[in-house]
Amino acid sequence: MAQYGKHEAQDWAWERLRGQWTTLVTPFTADDQVDEAALRHNVRHIRSLGTTGAGCTWGMGEFWSLTRDERMKVMDIVADEAAGQWLIGAHVTHTSHHEMLALARHAEERGFDLLIAAAPYFVTKTEEQVIEYIHILAENTSLAIMFYNSPQFGIVLSPQALKRVCAIPNVVGVKEASFNQQLSIEAHLLLGKQAIISTPDEWIFPKARQLGFQQQVMFANTSDFRFDIPGANHYVQFIDRATRGDLDQEFYDTHLKDIKALSDKWWGRTVKKFGGALPVPMVKYWGELMGLKAGSVRPPLADLTAEEKDELKAELTALRPQLAHQAASSNGQSTAAPSAISLHDRPAAATPIAGNGADWLRAGSGTSGMMLLVSVQNMEEALEADRGGADIIDIKNLQEALVGSGHPLLVEEIRRRIPPEKHVSVTLGVVPNQPGTVAMAVYAAARLDATSVKVGFVNTDYETAVQTLRESRAALQGSKTKLIGSLFADNHLRDGLDPNLMVKLAKDGECDGLLIDTLTKDGRNLFDFIPEPRLKEIVLEAKQLGMSTALSGHLRMTDVDELARINPDIVGVRGAVCASGDRERAVASEAVAAFRRELELRKSGAIDPRAAARPGSGNGSDGGWIVIDGRGKNCAGVIAALAQQVERDGQSFVEAILADALNIYDVILWVEQAGHRLITQRKDQDGTVRVLIQPNAGVKTA
Repeated sequence: MAQYGKHEAQDWAWERLRGQWTTLVTPFTADDQVDEAALRHNVRHIRSLGTTGAGCTWGMGEFWSLTRDERMKVMDIVADEAAGQWLIGAHVTHTSHHEMLALARHAEERGFDLLIAAAPYFVTKTEEQVIEYIHILAENTSLAIMFYNSPQFGIVLSPQALKRVCAIPNVVGVKEASFNQQLSIEAHLLLGKQAIISTPDEWIFPKARQLGFQQQVMFANTSDFRFDIPGANHYVQFIDRATRGDLDQEFYDTHLKDIKALSDKWWGRTVKKFGGALPVPMVKYWGELMGLKAGSVRPPLADLTAEEKDELKAELTALRPQLAHQAASSNGQSTAAPSAISLHDRPAAATPIAGNGADWLRAGSGTSGMMLLVSVQNMEEALEADRGGADIIDIKNLQEALVGSGHPLLVEEIRRRIPPEKHVSVTLGVVPNQPGTVAMAVYAAARLDATSVKVGFVNTDYETAVQTLRESRAALQGSKTKLIGSLFADNHLRDGLDPNLMVKLAKDGECDGLLIDTLTKDGRNLFDFIPEPRLKEIVLEAKQLGMSTALSGHLRMTDVDELARINPDIVGVRGAVCASGDRERAVASEAVAAFRRELELRKSGAIDPRAAARPGSGNGSDGGWIVIDGRGKNCAGVIAALAQQVERDGQSFVEAILADALNIYDVILWVEQAGHRLITQRKDQDGTVRVLIQPNAGVKTA
């Protein structure tokens, strides 16, 4: 129960919002009513894990499907179970501000500790609208408010807009769940000393240690009740320690790494299945396996299928060998009390799970992260690529039109002679506007046991490309071959499909993954057509949908740091691993091994792709945040302004807003040569790029 006045909200939050918070699901009975007994059971179960607090009727609580009375009923049950002894928050977002205020009043009357509110979805299209809406809530409640920054509500606020939200007196912080790591980092750096910023995923803790900020609360996620049971609350322990500044990576790797990888896989897979919606069906069923009572989801969501439930249960059992509870019935409506799970310190014989939701991407060595794809044209090159350690042997024909496919007999021979655990992909190249013909070729690739088949488009209208991919998907029915959609970064040179449509095309075309490549042979490569920040955005967006991501296009050894910062699932090369770096010559195993070695150095952390390019191992700054607007200014003026600023103040972060591509390149070059540190690059919706710089004088050393 809140024990503070409105003017004391921020101080209360700094003191009390700490450790692990959970997000409660809303359980339903078989006749689709809120299940009070199940909700009470769930609160007691999660409290027994040591979780600090809980939020109800949030995204995972299916608030959109609840009536006002049901939302208030859930609040009543949670408040009764908390009994003033457990911190609780109520989500009150609504399209009607009258409804929002009614929910807020009810939460305040029932003794809730704080509110959480997001953008009023559907008609909210500008940051100004969101800020004004939160003003309405703040002016009509005495409770502390956390703002929820999530794309699920139709708009994501920039760090600058979040700063304005947090300037509202009783807004105490932000749950920064934009799924954009750059935005999260900037929010922490810009606002972390004046408001509580919480990114609900563990990656934020090592990043915080690197950059010198501290996240004091995990507000909030479902990992506690999906990873822990009473008596073995490893996740809650890890978060409680990490939020106090005690980051124990060994503890995480021992107790949590494998189950988190499984969670990432199923999270991405379910998000993809429902077109970007939160994976509530997966979370509910997983929760039941671990001891909760959840029941079905409400329309328009749908429960996992019986096959999906069996698969998830089997994979979770592999990590928790003594899983005793039987999965809920296939209609997802069982609310019988599950029995407990006995946990071991380290899971035995755990099934390897690939990251980023692309569960088919597994290296033969068992390693994870960026995999090396080498394009070959004959059997000799395939063997060279294999000897050099390529993870994926990609068969293509560089002599056929812009780029074409290898002969099916070559695919058959390579598949026969290359070890079965090695991936063999087939590139169809630039395909014709004939969906049936392409589907036939895709079918052949599947019959030849290709791991994946890539279908690329240039001069094709969007609708035809989607039709082609969907017919290709149908041709793969019953096979394990994965469908990869591809666009070319230099398509504009041929009036082709915009590569910025790649994620949308892959999603609409029902692909398992995507590839962005180039066709130009004049010395330019991928980064000459699409900058690193935009590629990072594309890769992150695809990963959130559970797709594999691949980048290629005349990549060189000098591009490895950029590639590592973007972190696609697959890096595709040819020229860089040919004798003398000439793509027209043969692939050489020594060159393949050298390229792979550079990737491994960055994957292992032996080389930091950021620190390697930008000297200094700083951990943050004790200064402020200065913005230099370089739009409409020449490059000399922008760099002079930056130089003068860092000379005057070597402690403050400097954010440069740039629009001209050449200016962006030169500013980054100046940052590198001056020994400053480039923290993030972020492209705004209007096309401008924001570059965040930490002066070398502000870099802390160990």
